[in-house]
Amino acid sequence: MKGSRDIDLQFAHLKLYEHYVVSSIQEGVSLTKDQLDELFGVFDTYYKGRPFVSIALRENDYTIDPNLLKSRKHPDLLGIAVVYVNESSKKIAEFERKFYQGKYEIFPTMKAAQAWADELLQEYIKKAGL
Repeated sequence: MKGSRDIDLQFAHLKLYEHYVVSSIQEGVSLTKDQLDELFGVFDTYYKGRPFVSIALRENDYTIDPNLLKSRKHPDLLGIAVVYVNESSKKIAEFERKFYQGKYEIFPTMKAAQAWADELLQEYIKKAGL
């Protein structure tokens, strides 16, 4: 995928890049299993068999059932980065991190999250011997 691609879902906006996706969930959404399945469908379409990182831009107030974080992980997902915009969104991200079983980091800027995504991809390539 060259450049980026924008996808609007009823509950979120996604910006897809070569090896990461930036998501912005809409204000007031309570993310459900069905909505997570819809996100996974997008991931399957654009990243199936290719490693990628999910970057959540937490600019709106929304919730996700911690059990979904604990029980669901896309097979090609290397990690989740959360970019917070205020202290409240940072605290929510810190709470959610406790439930996720994979790599999960919290950043104050998009640039820092993208750099971390690049690091994860490089680690993956090195381990895979590519």
